Formats: sequence, structure tokens, C-alpha cells
Amino acid sequence: MDKNEKKLVDELRHKAHMMGPLRDLKEMLNRAESNFTGRTAIVEKQNKTEVVSYTITRLVSDVNAVGTALLSMGLKGKHIAVLGENSYRWVVSFLAVVCGVGVAVPLDKDLSDEDLSKLMTKSDAEAVFCSKTYYKTLKEHIKNDERMKNVFVWNKKYDDAGFMTFDELVEKGNELIKNGDRSYIDAVIDNNAVAAIVFTSGTTGANKGVMLSHKNFATNVDGIIDTIPTEYTSFSLLPMNHVFELSCNIFTALYMNATIYVNDSLKNILSNIQLFKPDAMNAVPLVLEGIYNGIWAAAKERGKAEPLKKLVKLSNKLRSHGIDLRKVLFASIRKNFGDKFPTLVCGGAPSRADYVSGLGDFGFRVYNGYGLTESSPTVTLNMHADDDPTSAGFAFPKSKFIIHNPDADGIGEIWIKGDNVTQGYYKDPEATAESFEDGWFKTGDYGRVTDKGELFVSGRKKTLIILDNGKNVFPEDIEFFVMDNLGYIREAVALELEKEIRGRTEKVIGLAVYVEPSDFDDMNEKEIKEKVEKDIFNLNRRQPSYKKVQDVAVVTKEFPKNSTRKIIRQKVADSYESYKQ
Repeated sequence: MDKNEKKLVDELRHKAHMMGPLRDLKEMLNRAESNFTGRTAIVEKQNKTEVVSYTITRLVSDVNAVGTALLSMGLKGKHIAVLGENSYRWVVSFLAVVCGVGVAVPLDKDLSDEDLSKLMTKSDAEAVFCSKTYYKTLKEHIKNDERMKNVFVWNKKYDDAGFMTFDELVEKGNELIKNGDRSYIDAVIDNNAVAAIVFTSGTTGANKGVMLSHKNFATNVDGIIDTIPTEYTSFSLLPMNHVFELSCNIFTALYMNATIYVNDSLKNILSNIQLFKPDAMNAVPLVLEGIYNGIWAAAKERGKAEPLKKLVKLSNKLRSHGIDLRKVLFASIRKNFGDKFPTLVCGGAPSRADYVSGLGDFGFRVYNGYGLTESSPTVTLNMHADDDPTSAGFAFPKSKFIIHNPDADGIGEIWIKGDNVTQGYYKDPEATAESFEDGWFKTGDYGRVTDKGELFVSGRKKTLIILDNGKNVFPEDIEFFVMDNLGYIREAVALELEKEIRGRTEKVIGLAVYVEPSDFDDMNEKEIKEKVEKDIFNLNRRQPSYKKVQDVAVVTKEFPKNSTRKIIRQKVADSYESYKQ
């Protein structure tokens, strides 16, 4: 995009800003179409190589057509699931449901057939949009849930009763609109009404259906565009069912006309970045770690690791004197990312400080923050994560947080309030009542706040390790301490264990770590494990007695993760003893 084009986009965005706060997602779409008529909104690959573009005008037309068809089929007010790979049709399907039909239920495509069926039943879904990947899943589900009467398949035709293609739905809707049906187009949205039921990832417990309203989503979108400079293009990598990707990337990009490039496969991330040359992308910590480790692995393979270390040292010294030559010094690395370092907006879990600062050393701009599904998702934002990766930043616009009942170190539970916060959990009044107090949502996360209002997150209440001596230990403290001091450790999970010590059973801290054998020259697996254990136990000397690791399990493969690349702690705990064999 040249300077004149950027200037035009900036002028159009200014016009959008001047329209004032958003009420709902339908208004977001209509404003985008009126302000950016005919401009490219989404680009994706089809059939592995064909690149297809969609304008905002086409997108709104398809949303209106699908929504009109759904209403004509008696689906007003119904819950409709969306299941499949990231795509243009995923976006259209979700928006068509929420902008005048009913409640969307975005589902995690990586769940088992059994879990997907359970969540569709739990959410009372009576129809579903899906890719052909899930044909058998839905055919089986229909047998067990008679309420599910309609399956709309994005990319293949099936003759089964109740199955219909996406294109047939669009054609049906366009014909109705042509004949004067404006029931969907003129539908009025209640911005306090539930727009979507988004299930939590369930890394430490059962999935809960978070009810998010139009106001919740609109508040988050407004906050993003008021806080973060909007880039001109965006890369959609994380699953769209994840509220971080959906609300912070897809909705915001559509509203401000940042062209969305859809990644078609995890194995094609680098090639797609080189093809599309995006300006920004949402990421989770493991994506950042993958980028960072990939850069150093490539340098090591070419025998350039030591020269690269010297360049980083030189660059940082120059930057300390106000001279920034990163674009020149690290041009060869930039080339692998489309001749630019895309802005990385990281969320979902805490990031390793050395990786975040290390990416900043090369020239990446990294934003970090704190949020959760229940807050649509943003609570705080750190605009300078590469300078201080440990900070979660400051309160997001229209969002408030307090530290409830802080201890002597100022650490307490993080409570939040604002128009971005959920009204509760679907069909779970007990969990809803338990999560709110005096209008504040109790996050279950612990943290502390500085006099300036800057939040530092300590860890999760559910994963807190409570020792026999009454000491509370956040596993994240142990994990990051070990990973920051032993750079070869890729992943770490601290757990509460019971161990026989001097004739009695005591609660102790166990640590499972993942290392990559290729990081150790001329060492077999036994020697690697012995070295790792020795190095970890040596680190104990630098920790207070109650934070000492007393048991170690070393593995040479990644820990199990969910679709947003979060480690599933319960599975690590269940497998801990087998790791040691």
C-alpha cells in the first residue's frame, strides 16, 4: 500500500471515528460498509493456491442474504453454532446470526466429536454452520439431538435431510431480498441482548458458556481503536472461535478496514506471511516463542548464531544512545516476514520475558495485556511489552479493575467491572452468582497494582500451590524463573505433588519441563535429563526454601495444548509419573 492509499484509508477511518461509540455489531458492519464501500475486507486462499478477495460490500451483502434466509426458515431467536476452519464463510456465518437472527455459538474445531456434540446440546443449538470436515460429526449429532434440524455446509453439497449448502442459503436470501423482504435488513438490535455464547477453553476444568452481548463486543472494539494504532493489514492466525481473535482482530479490522489475510494452515504460517506481508497479527505466547526460537535455530543452522548475538548487542548499545538501526542490521530476518516486522499483539497467557524482549531486539513491536473470555476479552494493555514484558499494562478504556483483599505483598484477586464484562454463564446460575460480588466479576486470577495503576499478574487461583507450611506459591513464578535462567527449556509446568520425606508425606513442588534434544550437542537422552535435573536443582540455591523444586520430570516432546496453544495443565498433572519413566 503506497502513501496515497494509506492517506485515503486514514481519512476514511477518521470519518468512522467521528461517528461516536458503537452500539452493536450490526451498526459496526453498516458503518464499515458505508465508510469503506468497495474496499477489500478479507483475503483467503482456496484450494491451497488460489487467492480470493472479498470486499466489505460483498461481505455485508452475504451477511444480509444469509440472515434473511435464516429468518425465512423460522430460526428467529434460535441458537446457531459455527464450527470449522478460519475462513470468509466463518465470518459471514457468525455475523449473519448475531446481526438479526439469534445467538451464535462459536465452537472449537479441535474438540472431539463427543465434546462438540455435548457443547451443541448444552448451548441449545438448533442449527449449525460448518465445513465439510464436520459432516460425520453433525450427521451423528442429529441422531442424538432432535432439536438440531438444519446443517449449513460451507464447501460441499450433501443430500441428507436438513443439510444445505452455504451458497444455496445465499441464493435463497438474495431472492427474498429482491422480492422485498427486509425483515433481516431492518431488524433492530438490543445491544444488551446476548450475541454469542463462547465456551471457555477448559484447561483446568469444565467448559463454561460465557454469554457476551452486543454491548460487550462493541465496547471492546471501541477500546481497541481508541488505544492501539490500527495497522493497514492484519493476519488471522488464531482460531476465530476464540474471543481474542474474533473481537480484537476480526471485528476491529472490519470496522477500520484493515484487510484481513486468513491463514489456511498452521504449517503454512511463514509462507503465508511472506505471501501476504501483514502489518499485524494476534498471537499467543507459544507463537511468539516459535518465532523467536525459529530465528535462532535458522541462525545456528547457518553458523550465524554468534555473529547475530554480536549484532543484537551492538544494536542495543546504539539504541541506548538514540540510534535505531534494527531495520538495517536485521534486514535478512525481516525478509522472512515479508520485508517487515509485523506488530505482535499477544494474549491468552503470560509470555516469557526473554522471548518478548528478544523479539523487540530484532525490531518487532509487541503489545501484551491481560484479559479473559468473560471480558470480551481485554482488561488491561501494555503497549511497550518489549521494554517490560512482565507488566500487563494499564486499564483498558471503559474497563475497571481492583485488587481484592491484597496480602502484605499487595497481591490479591483481580476483580473487574465494565461494559465489556459478561452478564454470566449460560444455564449456570450457580457459577454466575459465585463469580460476581457487588457488581464486580471475580476473575480467579491474582495480581498486584502499582501506585500508577499498572497491573502485574501473579497467577491463577485454580493452579495455586498450597504447601503444608501454609505458603502459597504461584506455579508461574517457578516456571518463568526456571525458563528465564535456563534458556534451553521450551516449556515448564509446576505442580503440587505429594512426596515421602523423612518418613512422612509432604506437599512439594514438582516441575515438568520440555526440552528439545537438538539444543544439546553430542548428548543422549539420559545425559540430557541428568543435565536438566542438575541445572534445575542448582537454581534452588537462588530461591527461598518454600519455592524450591523437589522433583523434576523431563520430556522431549511438547506438552498437550488446546486450540489456542495453551498448555492443558490437568493433562500434564495426569501424565507426570509417566513422564518420569
